[in-house]
Amino acid sequence: MNAESEDRLRVKEAVARLAADRWPGTTAEGIEALAGDASSRRYLRCRLRGGGAPPSVVVMLMDSLETALSSEELGVFGESGPTEIPFVNIARYLGRLCDAIPEIYDVAPDGTCIVLEDVGDVSLWAQADSAAGNAREWFAKALDLLADLQRRARDDASGCYAFQQAFDRRLFAWELDHFLEYGAKPLPQAIEADCRRELCALAERLSRLDRVFCHRDYHAWNIHVQDGRLRLLDFQDALLGPAAYDAASLLTDRCTPRLIEIETAVALFDDFADLAGLGAGDRSAFFECALQRALKVIGRFHYLAARKGKPGYLAFLPDVIDTAKVTAARVGGVVTVREVLESWLRAAPRTP
Repeated sequence: MNAESEDRLRVKEAVARLAADRWPGTTAEGIEALAGDASSRRYLRCRLRGGGAPPSVVVMLMDSLETALSSEELGVFGESGPTEIPFVNIARYLGRLCDAIPEIYDVAPDGTCIVLEDVGDVSLWAQADSAAGNAREWFAKALDLLADLQRRARDDASGCYAFQQAFDRRLFAWELDHFLEYGAKPLPQAIEADCRRELCALAERLSRLDRVFCHRDYHAWNIHVQDGRLRLLDFQDALLGPAAYDAASLLTDRCTPRLIEIETAVALFDDFADLAGLGAGDRSAFFECALQRALKVIGRFHYLAARKGKPGYLAFLPDVIDTAKVTAARVGGVVTVREVLESWLRAAPRTP
Protein backbone atom coordinates (compact mmCIF):
# COMPACT_ATOMS: atom_id res chain seq x y z
CA MET A 1 0.00 0.00 0.00
CA ASN A 2 1.42 3.40 -0.96
CA ALA A 3 1.54 6.36 1.43
CA GLU A 4 -1.49 8.09 -0.13
CA SER A 5 -3.65 4.98 0.17
CA GLU A 6 -2.52 4.45 3.73
CA ASP A 7 -3.45 8.03 4.65
CA ARG A 8 -6.92 7.58 3.17
CA LEU A 9 -7.39 4.36 5.10
CA ARG A 10 -6.46 6.11 8.34
CA VAL A 11 -9.01 8.85 7.60
CA LYS A 12 -11.74 6.28 6.98
CA GLU A 13 -10.88 4.56 10.25
CA ALA A 14 -11.17 7.89 12.08
CA VAL A 15 -14.58 8.56 10.51
CA ALA A 16 -15.68 5.05 11.52
CA ARG A 17 -14.73 5.82 15.14
CA LEU A 18 -16.75 9.02 15.00
CA ALA A 19 -19.72 7.20 13.47
CA ALA A 20 -19.61 4.68 16.31
CA ASP A 21 -19.15 7.18 19.14
CA ARG A 22 -20.60 10.51 18.06
CA TRP A 23 -22.42 10.57 14.71
CA PRO A 24 -24.09 7.19 14.09
CA GLY A 25 -24.72 6.56 10.42
CA THR A 26 -22.06 8.98 9.18
CA THR A 27 -20.11 7.92 6.11
CA ALA A 28 -17.08 9.35 4.31
CA GLU A 29 -18.07 10.70 0.89
CA GLY A 30 -14.72 12.00 -0.36
CA ILE A 31 -11.18 12.55 0.84
CA GLU A 32 -8.73 15.14 -0.52
CA ALA A 33 -5.22 16.08 0.53
CA LEU A 34 -4.70 19.68 1.65
CA ALA A 35 -1.61 21.79 1.24
CA GLY A 36 0.53 21.50 4.34
CA ASP A 37 3.11 23.86 5.77
CA ALA A 38 6.66 23.38 6.97
CA SER A 39 5.90 20.71 9.57
CA SER A 40 5.91 16.94 9.18
CA ARG A 41 2.15 16.82 9.71
CA ARG A 42 -0.19 16.10 6.79
CA TYR A 43 -3.78 17.28 6.41
CA LEU A 44 -6.72 15.79 4.55
CA ARG A 45 -10.31 16.99 4.21
CA CYS A 46 -13.03 14.39 4.43
CA ARG A 47 -16.57 15.12 3.22
CA LEU A 48 -19.20 13.56 5.47
CA ARG A 49 -22.77 12.46 5.00
CA GLY A 50 -25.51 11.60 7.47
CA GLY A 51 -25.57 11.07 11.19
CA GLY A 52 -25.81 14.74 12.09
CA ALA A 53 -22.14 15.29 11.24
CA PRO A 54 -20.81 18.54 9.81
CA PRO A 55 -20.37 18.65 6.02
CA SER A 56 -16.63 18.07 6.36
CA VAL A 57 -13.78 17.59 8.80
CA VAL A 58 -10.02 18.00 8.53
CA VAL A 59 -7.78 15.15 9.60
CA MET A 60 -4.26 15.80 10.87
CA LEU A 61 -1.93 12.84 10.32
CA MET A 62 1.49 12.19 11.81
CA ASP A 63 3.79 9.26 11.12
CA SER A 64 4.68 8.52 14.71
CA LEU A 65 3.80 9.32 18.30
CA GLU A 66 7.19 11.02 18.61
CA THR A 67 6.20 13.49 15.88
CA ALA A 68 2.88 14.13 17.61
CA LEU A 69 4.49 14.76 20.98
CA SER A 70 7.28 17.19 20.19
CA SER A 71 9.17 19.43 17.80
CA GLU A 72 12.84 18.83 17.16
CA GLU A 73 14.12 21.93 18.89
CA LEU A 74 11.98 22.28 22.03
CA GLY A 75 12.76 19.13 23.98
CA VAL A 76 11.98 20.77 27.31
CA PHE A 77 10.04 17.99 28.99
CA GLY A 78 13.07 15.88 29.80
CA GLU A 79 13.46 12.16 29.16
CA SER A 80 9.90 11.29 30.19
CA GLY A 81 8.33 13.56 27.58
CA PRO A 82 4.81 15.03 27.67
CA THR A 83 1.97 12.75 28.73
CA GLU A 84 -0.54 14.26 26.30
CA ILE A 85 -0.39 15.37 22.66
CA PRO A 86 0.66 19.07 22.90
CA PHE A 87 -1.80 20.10 20.18
CA VAL A 88 -4.66 18.63 22.23
CA ASN A 89 -3.39 20.00 25.52
CA ILE A 90 -2.96 23.56 24.24
CA ALA A 91 -6.19 23.49 22.21
CA ARG A 92 -8.13 22.66 25.36
CA TYR A 93 -6.58 25.61 27.18
CA LEU A 94 -7.01 28.11 24.35
CA GLY A 95 -10.56 26.92 23.72
CA ARG A 96 -11.51 28.31 27.12
CA LEU A 97 -10.11 31.72 26.19
CA CYS A 98 -11.51 32.35 22.71
CA ASP A 99 -13.66 30.94 19.91
CA ALA A 100 -10.84 30.89 17.34
CA ILE A 101 -9.70 27.33 18.10
CA PRO A 102 -11.06 24.48 15.94
CA GLU A 103 -12.98 21.83 17.83
CA ILE A 104 -11.26 18.47 18.21
CA TYR A 105 -13.69 15.68 17.33
CA ASP A 106 -11.47 12.64 17.75
CA VAL A 107 -7.93 11.59 18.66
CA ALA A 108 -6.74 8.15 17.57
CA PRO A 109 -5.67 5.82 20.39
CA ASP A 110 -2.03 6.12 19.28
CA GLY A 111 -2.25 9.91 19.04
CA THR A 112 -1.12 10.11 15.41
CA CYS A 113 -4.50 10.99 13.87
CA ILE A 114 -6.60 13.94 15.03
CA VAL A 115 -9.96 14.88 13.52
CA LEU A 116 -10.66 18.61 13.60
CA GLU A 117 -13.39 21.09 12.81
CA ASP A 118 -12.94 22.28 9.22
CA VAL A 119 -12.08 25.99 9.30
CA GLY A 120 -11.90 26.36 5.53
CA ASP A 121 -9.14 27.24 3.10
CA VAL A 122 -9.00 31.04 3.29
CA SER A 123 -5.85 32.10 5.12
CA LEU A 124 -5.50 35.56 6.59
CA TRP A 125 -2.90 36.20 3.89
CA ALA A 126 -5.35 35.25 1.11
CA GLN A 127 -8.12 37.34 2.65
CA ALA A 128 -5.89 40.39 3.05
CA ASP A 129 -4.43 39.95 -0.43
CA SER A 130 -7.79 39.61 -2.14
CA ALA A 131 -9.22 42.42 -4.24
CA ALA A 132 -11.93 43.04 -1.68
CA GLY A 133 -9.65 42.65 1.33
CA ASN A 134 -8.29 45.49 3.39
CA ALA A 135 -4.87 44.26 4.49
CA ARG A 136 -4.40 46.67 7.37
CA GLU A 137 -7.87 45.94 8.73
CA TRP A 138 -7.39 42.17 8.68
CA PHE A 139 -3.96 42.27 10.25
CA ALA A 140 -5.32 44.61 12.92
CA LYS A 141 -8.00 42.01 13.71
CA ALA A 142 -5.32 39.36 14.13
CA LEU A 143 -3.42 41.66 16.49
CA ASP A 144 -6.61 42.28 18.46
CA LEU A 145 -7.01 38.52 18.87
CA LEU A 146 -3.38 38.21 19.95
CA ALA A 147 -3.67 41.02 22.51
CA ASP A 148 -6.79 39.41 23.95
CA LEU A 149 -5.05 36.02 24.21
CA GLN A 150 -2.02 37.54 25.92
CA ARG A 151 -4.23 39.30 28.46
CA ARG A 152 -6.34 36.24 29.19
CA ALA A 153 -3.48 33.74 29.24
CA ARG A 154 -1.62 35.49 32.03
CA ASP A 155 -3.63 33.69 34.69
CA ASP A 156 -4.91 30.10 34.99
CA ALA A 157 -2.36 27.78 33.34
CA SER A 158 -4.17 24.62 34.56
CA GLY A 159 -1.69 22.15 33.15
CA CYS A 160 -1.18 23.87 29.78
CA TYR A 161 2.17 22.83 28.32
CA ALA A 162 2.85 26.33 27.02
CA PHE A 163 3.52 27.41 30.61
CA GLN A 164 6.09 24.65 31.11
CA GLN A 165 8.50 25.75 28.38
CA ALA A 166 10.08 29.05 27.47
CA PHE A 167 11.77 30.95 24.68
CA ASP A 168 15.04 31.10 26.59
CA ARG A 169 18.56 32.01 25.52
CA ARG A 170 19.25 28.41 24.46
CA LEU A 171 16.33 28.29 22.05
CA PHE A 172 16.97 31.76 20.60
CA ALA A 173 20.62 30.80 20.09
CA TRP A 174 19.70 27.44 18.52
CA GLU A 175 17.55 29.21 15.93
CA LEU A 176 20.26 31.76 15.18
CA ASP A 177 22.82 28.97 14.79
CA HIS A 178 20.43 27.57 12.19
CA PHE A 179 20.90 30.79 10.24
CA LEU A 180 24.69 30.50 10.26
CA GLU A 181 24.71 26.77 9.53
CA TYR A 182 22.24 26.72 6.64
CA GLY A 183 21.60 30.30 5.54
CA ALA A 184 25.11 31.73 5.26
CA LYS A 185 28.00 30.69 3.08
CA PRO A 186 31.15 29.47 4.86
CA LEU A 187 32.47 32.59 6.57
CA PRO A 188 36.01 33.80 7.17
CA GLN A 189 36.96 32.97 10.74
CA ALA A 190 36.99 36.57 11.96
CA ILE A 191 33.60 37.39 10.41
CA GLU A 192 32.05 34.20 11.80
CA ALA A 193 33.39 34.93 15.29
CA ASP A 194 32.06 38.50 15.25
CA CYS A 195 28.71 37.39 13.84
CA ARG A 196 28.30 34.70 16.51
CA ARG A 197 29.16 37.21 19.21
CA GLU A 198 26.48 39.61 17.94
CA LEU A 199 23.89 36.85 17.62
CA CYS A 200 24.65 35.54 21.12
CA ALA A 201 24.16 39.06 22.47
CA LEU A 202 20.84 39.32 20.61
CA ALA A 203 19.69 35.98 22.05
CA GLU A 204 20.71 37.14 25.52
CA ARG A 205 18.77 40.41 25.23
CA LEU A 206 15.63 38.65 24.01
CA SER A 207 15.84 36.01 26.74
CA ARG A 208 15.81 38.70 29.43
CA LEU A 209 12.48 40.17 28.35
CA ASP A 210 9.35 39.49 30.38
CA ARG A 211 7.49 36.45 29.04
CA VAL A 212 3.85 35.97 28.09
CA PHE A 213 1.90 33.25 26.28
CA CYS A 214 3.47 32.95 22.83
CA HIS A 215 2.01 31.00 19.89
CA ARG A 216 5.51 30.97 18.35
CA ASP A 217 4.29 30.66 14.74
CA TYR A 218 1.65 33.37 14.63
CA HIS A 219 1.58 34.37 10.98
CA ALA A 220 -0.91 34.92 8.18
CA TRP A 221 -0.81 31.30 6.96
CA ASN A 222 -1.64 29.87 10.39
CA ILE A 223 -4.72 32.07 10.79
CA HIS A 224 -7.79 31.41 8.67
CA VAL A 225 -10.85 33.55 8.00
CA GLN A 226 -14.15 31.69 8.20
CA ASP A 227 -17.51 33.45 7.95
CA GLY A 228 -15.84 36.73 8.88
CA ARG A 229 -14.05 35.49 12.01
CA LEU A 230 -10.49 34.39 12.65
CA ARG A 231 -9.56 30.76 13.32
CA LEU A 232 -6.18 29.86 14.78
CA LEU A 233 -4.04 26.86 13.79
CA ASP A 234 -0.65 25.23 14.50
CA PHE A 235 -0.34 26.28 18.13
CA GLN A 236 1.22 23.00 19.32
CA ASP A 237 4.64 24.62 19.95
CA ALA A 238 3.27 27.44 22.13
CA LEU A 239 5.47 28.56 25.02
CA LEU A 240 6.34 31.59 27.11
CA GLY A 241 8.19 34.25 25.16
CA PRO A 242 8.58 38.00 24.58
CA ALA A 243 5.31 39.89 24.23
CA ALA A 244 6.47 41.41 20.93
CA TYR A 245 7.43 38.09 19.32
CA ASP A 246 4.08 36.92 17.91
CA ALA A 247 3.21 40.42 16.71
CA ALA A 248 6.58 40.73 14.97
CA SER A 249 6.01 37.32 13.38
CA LEU A 250 2.59 38.31 12.10
CA LEU A 251 3.71 41.63 10.64
CA THR A 252 7.01 40.57 9.02
CA ASP A 253 6.77 36.86 8.15
CA ARG A 254 7.56 35.57 4.65
CA CYS A 255 6.16 37.99 2.07
CA THR A 256 3.81 39.84 4.45
CA PRO A 257 5.72 43.13 3.88
CA ARG A 258 4.28 43.09 0.36
CA LEU A 259 0.96 43.92 2.03
CA ILE A 260 2.13 45.59 5.25
CA GLU A 261 5.14 47.84 4.68
CA ILE A 262 7.42 48.50 7.62
CA GLU A 263 5.99 51.85 8.72
CA THR A 264 2.48 50.42 8.66
CA ALA A 265 3.76 47.47 10.66
CA VAL A 266 5.20 49.82 13.27
CA ALA A 267 1.92 51.72 13.54
CA LEU A 268 -0.04 48.47 13.91
CA PHE A 269 2.40 47.23 16.53
CA ASP A 270 2.01 50.46 18.51
CA ASP A 271 -1.78 49.95 18.55
CA PHE A 272 -1.26 46.34 19.63
CA ALA A 273 1.15 47.40 22.39
CA ASP A 274 -1.51 49.73 23.79
CA LEU A 275 -4.15 46.97 23.73
CA ALA A 276 -1.83 44.40 25.30
CA GLY A 277 -0.55 46.83 27.92
CA LEU A 278 3.09 46.44 26.93
CA GLY A 279 5.83 48.41 28.63
CA ALA A 280 8.69 50.35 27.07
CA GLY A 281 11.01 47.34 26.95
CA ASP A 282 8.43 45.22 25.15
CA ARG A 283 7.81 47.98 22.61
CA SER A 284 11.50 48.43 21.83
CA ALA A 285 11.88 44.67 21.27
CA PHE A 286 9.76 44.65 18.10
CA PHE A 287 12.64 45.03 15.67
CA GLU A 288 14.89 42.65 17.60
CA CYS A 289 12.18 39.97 17.56
CA ALA A 290 11.54 40.58 13.86
CA LEU A 291 15.25 40.32 13.06
CA GLN A 292 15.75 37.17 15.11
CA ARG A 293 12.80 35.51 13.43
CA ALA A 294 13.85 36.56 9.92
CA LEU A 295 17.34 35.15 10.47
CA LYS A 296 15.86 31.92 11.82
CA VAL A 297 13.54 31.65 8.79
CA ILE A 298 16.40 32.17 6.33
CA GLY A 299 18.21 29.24 7.87
CA ARG A 300 15.07 27.17 8.26
CA PHE A 301 13.97 27.47 4.64
CA HIS A 302 17.41 26.44 3.40
CA TYR A 303 17.30 23.54 5.89
CA LEU A 304 13.88 22.41 4.64
CA ALA A 305 15.18 22.38 1.08
CA ALA A 306 18.49 20.67 1.82
CA ARG A 307 17.46 18.20 4.52
CA LYS A 308 13.71 17.69 4.15
CA GLY A 309 13.27 17.85 0.37
CA LYS A 310 10.94 20.87 0.56
CA PRO A 311 12.43 23.48 -1.81
CA GLY A 312 9.18 25.42 -2.24
CA TYR A 313 9.96 27.67 0.73
CA LEU A 314 13.06 29.02 -1.01
CA ALA A 315 10.72 31.19 -3.10
CA PHE A 316 10.00 33.25 0.04
CA LEU A 317 13.67 33.90 0.77
CA PRO A 318 14.11 37.15 -1.19
CA ASP A 319 11.30 38.75 0.81
CA VAL A 320 12.60 37.36 4.11
CA ILE A 321 16.13 38.57 3.35
CA ASP A 322 14.77 42.04 2.58
CA THR A 323 12.97 42.01 5.94
CA ALA A 324 16.13 40.89 7.72
CA LYS A 325 18.05 43.80 6.19
CA VAL A 326 15.36 46.36 7.03
CA THR A 327 15.08 45.21 10.65
CA ALA A 328 18.85 44.81 11.13
CA ALA A 329 19.24 48.46 10.14
CA ARG A 330 17.06 49.38 13.16
CA VAL A 331 18.80 47.13 15.69
CA GLY A 332 22.00 48.12 17.44
CA GLY A 333 25.06 45.91 17.79
CA VAL A 334 24.61 43.84 14.62
CA VAL A 335 27.16 45.39 12.26
CA THR A 336 28.64 42.04 11.21
CA VAL A 337 25.19 40.49 10.87
CA ARG A 338 24.38 43.23 8.37
CA GLU A 339 27.59 42.45 6.49
CA VAL A 340 26.65 38.77 6.30
CA LEU A 341 23.19 39.67 5.02
CA GLU A 342 24.70 41.84 2.30
CA SER A 343 27.55 39.63 1.15
CA TRP A 344 27.57 36.11 2.58
CA LEU A 345 24.13 34.52 2.11
CA ARG A 346 23.56 31.32 0.17
CA ALA A 347 21.91 31.86 -3.20
CA ALA A 348 18.11 31.98 -3.32
CA PRO A 349 15.89 32.40 -6.37
CA ARG A 350 14.26 35.75 -6.99
CA THR A 351 10.53 35.49 -7.67
CA PRO A 352 8.28 38.08 -9.32
